[in-house]
Amino acid sequence: MASTVEVAKWDQAVALLLKNENPGIRYWTLKDILGGSGSDTEVVSALNDIATWSPVAEYLKEQHPAGYWGDGEDVYWPKWSATVWALILLAELGVPGSNPSIKRGCEYFLKVMDEQDRSWPAPKYPDEDLRGWRLVWEPCVTGNMARTLAEFGFENDPRVREMFDWLVKYQRDDGGWNCETEKRDGGAVHHSSFMSTIEPLWAFSSLDPQKWPRGGREAVERGVEFMLMHRLFKSDTSDKVIRPEWTQLHFPLFYFYDVLQGLRVVTALGFGRDERTKDARELLLSKRLPDGTWPMEATYLRALRRNFVKDQKTGQWHSVQEEGVDLSNIYKSAGKVVEVPNIYASLGEVGKANPWVTLNALRVLRGHD
Repeated sequence: MASTVEVAKWDQAVALLLKNENPGIRYWTLKDILGGSGSDTEVVSALNDIATWSPVAEYLKEQHPAGYWGDGEDVYWPKWSATVWALILLAELGVPGSNPSIKRGCEYFLKVMDEQDRSWPAPKYPDEDLRGWRLVWEPCVTGNMARTLAEFGFENDPRVREMFDWLVKYQRDDGGWNCETEKRDGGAVHHSSFMSTIEPLWAFSSLDPQKWPRGGREAVERGVEFMLMHRLFKSDTSDKVIRPEWTQLHFPLFYFYDVLQGLRVVTALGFGRDERTKDARELLLSKRLPDGTWPMEATYLRALRRNFVKDQKTGQWHSVQEEGVDLSNIYKSAGKVVEVPNIYASLGEVGKANPWVTLNALRVLRGHD
């Protein structure tokens, strides 16, 4: 049974979220934390207000009439202004799939994916063009977009069904996934990646289990086991923290990872009470602020060592990379290769209490209790 202090902190955090100016925060709090029905008046009202909230409305205006953000030639590059990242973020913020801009964006993405030999990312181009690899999909972006499209109501589209089928087919023997097929020295990769595994699992959490493809349940169980055997952030052989940045709280995540994201996903899949989540959950609780909220401790928005952009004068794509980047500390040292869209300023500041981080933390605790 929760203590009186814990209940008070919970109530205080919920009250703050319900007072937040962002209708997306209010919508998800009413729905996911308080268990409101999709037909409840307050839930419907908050949902309808999301797309008209100024930061979201302005971002939707940046969409090209054809349906894309950034440059229509590529929906993945550059990060974070291309179509893929816009759709992922807007789904996270709660914009409904019925919104005309969302429908156009999803259809544009699916059209591009379908035209590229039904491969994702896009085919590889000459001269080390970074826009993708022919007939090779990646778990990170495939999982991210399968989830995003499902949340927007495209879960029955055969192109989306194919993405879920692919995730089942290309799960690794250890239960996880890995976007890297070989090491930098050319050697084979024998171990799955947390960052590559969490996205497929998150995708399955967004889909009614009755709609999971054949082998989906087994894939989810094996994937969750891979995460839990590592306590969501520790080595399974030494019990040491795998990466220090995973112990910090971030928003948004995209294809990155932290302990809160791990907790959120395994909890959504029904494994929140597994004893092996205890270390991660205690770490999360240790970060709670006196008013019951949680801070955004760091951001991944500038954690890029390179990006791929189009020269608007010549029409040529080229790689941009920050010189002198310490690749062992990229999450703190990089950041000049990306232009961050204005909407991200509305998501909170590093070092301050954050409604999105708080919302995700409450999702985890609700799923555990």
